[in-house]
Amino acid sequence: MSKTANEFFYPSNIQEFFGLLNRFEVADIFSCEAGQIMEQHGRALTLPKIIVSMDKLTEMHSINRTERYIEIGSMVNINQIFRLGKIIPLALRWTLDNLYSRLLRKTLSLGGVICQTSCFDPLTAPLVALDARYELRTNTQSRWISAVRLTCPDKADVFHPREILYRVRIPLEQWDFTLCRRFEAINRDETGNGVIVFLARIQNDILSDVRVVYSGEGILRDRNCETSLIGKKLPLARKDAAAFTNLWKNRIDENYPPFLRSRIFSFIEKTIMHFAD
Repeated sequence: MSKTANEFFYPSNIQEFFGLLNRFEVADIFSCEAGQIMEQHGRALTLPKIIVSMDKLTEMHSINRTERYIEIGSMVNINQIFRLGKIIPLALRWTLDNLYSRLLRKTLSLGGVICQTSCFDPLTAPLVALDARYELRTNTQSRWISAVRLTCPDKADVFHPREILYRVRIPLEQWDFTLCRRFEAINRDETGNGVIVFLARIQNDILSDVRVVYSGEGILRDRNCETSLIGKKLPLARKDAAAFTNLWKNRIDENYPPFLRSRIFSFIEKTIMHFAD
């Protein structure tokens, strides 16, 4: 540790927390987790002068469930979410299991992962695919935004002054088909890392909803591609499956590395064949 922080505050409730944020012109919101440590690449951990901790804010560690969705406080750690089991949609459980080791699950909070400054956002794929929403809160008001809003590179610009990620709402809709894949870079260039999620809902042998989302260093989703399949009877005709993959082939940005583009397209092409005759 390079030096001792001048002042460290542990507010016991949300009102006290915002009172401290308003008291200091410059304060760093901090939680005792691995995320902020991992983002520092030096040998010594650098702490800011004023630190306001979230660790004792009970309401931000809560998990509440209704018939339609589950709400998770931003300070809930990944291990707590993973231990909820099948309550959590498969796409999110799979991603948490494949991205984070058992040790990291105990030290990383959901909010810490979502708000990390790194442009590597693999957890965004399942959250966007599931239509998750985030509650952002200040001392006087709150607002809900879609998960896709908090993605790099403009993540920090979404927050208003003295505004925090308060909780995450995840719909508990049933999906008949879920397939996820993790891509890992073949060299030290992290642009090859990411997660892709394919969801489908089927009613009376008809595709009623399809969602395909990739996230890594950036996010890729196209609602026009998804809606092109809605209402199609199963099994899909080969021409419909081919048309879907061709739409995606034209959609994948050339800014993605060629090998990653090939991986994304191959995943989509092979997955849609699960629905073809």
